[in-house]
Amino acid sequence: MNVGFVSMARADEKGREVLAEKARELIMYLEKELVGKDYFGGKTVGFLDFVAGSLIPFCLERGWEGIGLEVITEEKFPEFKKWVRNLEKVEIVKDCVPPREKHVEHMNYMTERVRSS
Repeated sequence: MNVGFVSMARADEKGREVLAEKARELIMYLEKELVGKDYFGGKTVGFLDFVAGSLIPFCLERGWEGIGLEVITEEKFPEFKKWVRNLEKVEIVKDCVPPREKHVEHMNYMTERVRSS
């Protein structure tokens, strides 16, 4: 089951919720790995942080937000959200990730393109 941006953008409301729940199940694996850590490797940012960080919080989550879905909540995923806040403080991440509002606006545009294709 593909829980990515395009699948969610194309799905109807019920389908989006099914996909969102599947995404939550998968993200729970990351949540468990982050318990008591700032990053996946512990106190320092590493390769896995950049790989997972470039995709999940800064692409998928913003794409889902553009669709109108809140898949990853602070309440259900506190360790994951703490990890994202830590990533946002890393200088190279700040240099590479577009501002949230601008990125979500772009993802809204992409949602409309996906739905019209």
